[in-house]
Amino acid sequence: MQPDIKNIPHHLGQYLYQKIKEPWLKAQLILDCENNAVVECKAHFIKADDDTQHAIAVSENITALFKTLFDHAIKNEVEDWQRAIFTITRQGQFNLNFERDNNDEEEVITAVQTH
Repeated sequence: MQPDIKNIPHHLGQYLYQKIKEPWLKAQLILDCENNAVVECKAHFIKADDDTQHAIAVSENITALFKTLFDHAIKNEVEDWQRAIFTITRQGQFNLNFERDNNDEEEVITAVQTH
């Protein structure tokens, strides 16, 4: 059973928290889509003592949850958004950005919520 759409960011954040076993500053979950299909879902975190991106394995369930959130967020948009980036800090603050590939200009729509 899928959780309520408003609870999906909590599930995404909780998943990242559970996967990271060492001190960290922030983590990101990135969903790339093309023609309404998932191309790739990946995640990484950045430790407190370096800027290196450390990969986090992403389950099929988390990919499906993230795609549900992506679809819900862009359903009334006229733009062709291709990427969603969920960022969470160690303190629990998170934001969700949507991007599209465009050679002419960079456009981003941002939904921010902090807990």
